[in-house]
Amino acid sequence: MISLVVTGLSQAAVLIPLVLAVSLVFRVSGVVNFGAGNFCVFAGAACASWGAGSGAVGVLLTIMAGGVLGALCYAIAIVPAQRKGAPVIGLTLATLGFGLLLSFLTRTWFGGEPSIVQPWIHGSVSIGGYETSRQRLLVIGLSLLLLLVMWFLFDRTLIGHHLSAVSFDHELAQVYGVRTVRFELLAWVVSGVCLVIGGMFQASLGSVSVDVAPTLLVLTLVGAVIGGLGSLFGAVGGAVVAGFVMTFTDQHIAASYHLTSLFVILSLVLLVRPTGLFTFRGTAERV
Repeated sequence: MISLVVTGLSQAAVLIPLVLAVSLVFRVSGVVNFGAGNFCVFAGAACASWGAGSGAVGVLLTIMAGGVLGALCYAIAIVPAQRKGAPVIGLTLATLGFGLLLSFLTRTWFGGEPSIVQPWIHGSVSIGGYETSRQRLLVIGLSLLLLLVMWFLFDRTLIGHHLSAVSFDHELAQVYGVRTVRFELLAWVVSGVCLVIGGMFQASLGSVSVDVAPTLLVLTLVGAVIGGLGSLFGAVGGAVVAGFVMTFTDQHIAASYHLTSLFVILSLVLLVRPTGLFTFRGTAERV
């Protein structure tokens, strides 16, 4: 039981930054970032390479790179397509194109081999007889800290209120003097940072490679949709559900079936509550 809880929470801890990132840009720009998995893989490879001498330096540089990549994705993939009046599907495919470009750069700069980020804290602890690494517990704690920071940003700051205004109605926000383009850019920067954090979490607990980018994207989207794609913290609930479903399947059925289990849960959620398990009425109307 303790093994299920700890492993499930660590799986959720990896997904939480990813679903936050995808849900944020969906709320603000109405676009699903299909390059999310490629951001994660880049982050794992970059942090492993740049942090070879100093882990802290690698983490800091990777986080900065995530913000830059988020801004570039918005400037290169989204803005030109929006100016040409591209439909939402066109914008989504543009993010996929940026992700493929990022995948090419990752393979070129860091190679195609799996990347592993060395643990930021070594050793293990025993919880009720179950032995787990300190790094796994650290990732859970850092994910909760990120969640707290995002809550504070959106619920307690003027920037968060402006982002919320832009997500609900661009034109009305402009009437009240909100510079929507600036806040859209900010949303993509924050999203890029969240994606690389998730990538570093994954690489510190296991490994990442270019080949797993599609799987990371699928897990992110499934988790976000289960919780409610249009709701930041609803999507977090979906990430927790996805983490425990995968862990239960791995431990009690077979590791090769965890995606199947997720899709079964997703299908049931879409049948019973298509707006997501943790989406409130206001958000459901937005979606």
